[in-house]
Amino acid sequence: MSGSTLLQIDFFDAFAVWRRNYDVNLRLWKAEVLPPLLEPAVSILAFGWGIGSLIAAKVTGIPYLMFVGAGILVVTGLVRAILECTYGAYFRMVYQSTYDAILSTPIGVASLGAGEILWAASKAAFDSLLIMVILLLFDILHSPMSVLIPVVIMVGATGLAAVAFAYTASISSIYQYNYFIGVAFSSLWICGAYFPVDRLPLVLQYLSWALPITSVVDLSRDLMTGRLDSWSMLEAAWIIVSALLAGEIALRRLSKRMYQ
Repeated sequence: MSGSTLLQIDFFDAFAVWRRNYDVNLRLWKAEVLPPLLEPAVSILAFGWGIGSLIAAKVTGIPYLMFVGAGILVVTGLVRAILECTYGAYFRMVYQSTYDAILSTPIGVASLGAGEILWAASKAAFDSLLIMVILLLFDILHSPMSVLIPVVIMVGATGLAAVAFAYTASISSIYQYNYFIGVAFSSLWICGAYFPVDRLPLVLQYLSWALPITSVVDLSRDLMTGRLDSWSMLEAAWIIVSALLAGEIALRRLSKRMYQ
């Protein structure tokens, strides 16, 4: 396959795939809305008030409740994207034959993959909006720049969803997700969501900053507190570049699977 697969995307077709998933989830909205609200609310209580009550000093210059609130906000959205492009995508591709049905129309495989990835990213952004309402109730959002957090999460979720989607397109059994989920969820513990990255051993610090997830968490926290600087711009660039690279790999893997 020559050239970039990203250039083969027809965004009208990708939107049609996105809209198909939207219509399906609209009928299931009651089951889709409650989990994103319940889990982060409990996490904020447990980490922010529970562990936070044991931490007298501020963490990176802000109260621990605010510090961990940003982490929970990002992690919850990114987990949503992971699940959508792993189990959700696998069921549509293998068990429901939804992809075969879509590809029998003029929609191409690149547009199909793009629609799936963007749908997962959209769910992450929507969940972040719901969680931000909870954070407002806890008086955690103190900067007007917080309105940009869902955008950062959506771009970051695009990259992570693409990684998950590339793995989905590469496996032959749903049980193989045990490996991916184990690695993906473990990485969420070293991305600076619950404690500062500089508390890790130096090797893990390098690994953490190599993960775009860490930049998503840190940039979202900067927006929440209004503390943007030149490092924040570098993080934004890394999030975008990594999302494009992951998207290219994911669409190539899907093309290979669907056309083999």
